[in-house]
Amino acid sequence: MKKLKLLYAEDETKIRKDFVIYLESMYDFTIYEADDGEEALELFKKHTPDIVLTDISMPKMSGLTLAKEIRKISKHTKIIILSAHSEQEKLLEAFDSNVVNYLIKPINRKKLRESIETAIETISPATKETKAIICFGKGVTFNITTQEYICKSTPVYLSKSESDLLTFLCQNQHIALSADDIFLHIWDDFEREFSADSVRTLVKKLRKKLPEGVLKNIYGGYYKIEI
Repeated sequence: MKKLKLLYAEDETKIRKDFVIYLESMYDFTIYEADDGEEALELFKKHTPDIVLTDISMPKMSGLTLAKEIRKISKHTKIIILSAHSEQEKLLEAFDSNVVNYLIKPINRKKLRESIETAIETISPATKETKAIICFGKGVTFNITTQEYICKSTPVYLSKSESDLLTFLCQNQHIALSADDIFLHIWDDFEREFSADSVRTLVKKLRKKLPEGVLKNIYGGYYKIEI
């Protein structure tokens, strides 16, 4: 999958740095940072990020003006607006620029994550095209289409659940998946009660078959692979 790019414009340095650390722990993004709207627009023109996360109140150019300028260049970039205020006029102005969401500070991480995942889901398939064959290291590959796992020219047996989990992780390389996400995907049975232990056991079994460091545990009960 192509590595997605995110631009984060926020003039409060500590807030921005804290959220960049959080975003880097949850997603496999290339992240660009801007202190003000003008810098953000220049970074946008240079790097054409897939997602823009911007505060409204910034020096030199507001987040709303930034969103309007971005829309003159790209109709498809996903924009998420952050604000300390919930004025209806600014809210309507933001949605006029076709934003994914308008979040009120202090930002709730769960709501931010939901907004980013909505953005990711609506990015065109061509932008986030997944390669059929994933390489985990020299001589270690997994074919998402055939679910064939090869280690140094030798096929390695994966159970159906292990294959499904590895495929799910590979298809969502940019996202740290929760135990709930994994459980619902692997055991698609609404009558079966959620079991974190079942997820942990499956992850443990798969991790033993992968090169060291590929399958990561993320704080808070999340998992992702690093290619």
